[in-house]
Amino acid sequence: MSARGPSWKLRRRAVFGSLVFSMLLIIYVAIKWDSTPLAETLVLGAFALIGTVVAAYIGGAVYEDVRINNQQEEG
Repeated sequence: MSARGPSWKLRRRAVFGSLVFSMLLIIYVAIKWDSTPLAETLVLGAFALIGTVVAAYIGGAVYEDVRINNQQEEG
């Protein structure tokens, strides 16, 4: 951990990798597949993954900021 806080490099890679994967899946299904229950389920899962990843990333960043600020105020 540096003076500014932990490195988010690996976290960003995981987040952006998940988002890119989800977007590519949605685009592929929209272009190549007919409307089937499997295609609908894949797209719904991809959108759910996008929402979950964004919420967790924002929540983790806020938690980390609050924790670091509280440590600086105490110390």
